[in-house]
Amino acid sequence: MVHLNLTQHTSNPVVISSLAWNAVRDSLTKLGKWELVNYIESVKVTDSRITIKTGKPIVNMDLLNHKEAIKERIDESFQIFGIKKIERKIVFI
Repeated sequence: MVHLNLTQHTSNPVVISSLAWNAVRDSLTKLGKWELVNYIESVKVTDSRITIKTGKPIVNMDLLNHKEAIKERIDESFQIFGIKKIERKIVFI
């Protein structure tokens, strides 16, 4: 059996943000809120927060209702790719 070492790739901030964006999209699709995905402009991950930018307050309020499901899916995605678990606050702007 071959084991892949993805550490060098998963430490790249762009890759981490891409994984988070995909997890947000996945989460919203599973929740039946696919239409909200079209309003997401960017997802940025830092050591202390995950910022989901829509620029639309009404969309942010709807996303806030699904914050826990989104966070769980992001954590799951990060775990699959071996990204160290850090408590990050999710912010919608």
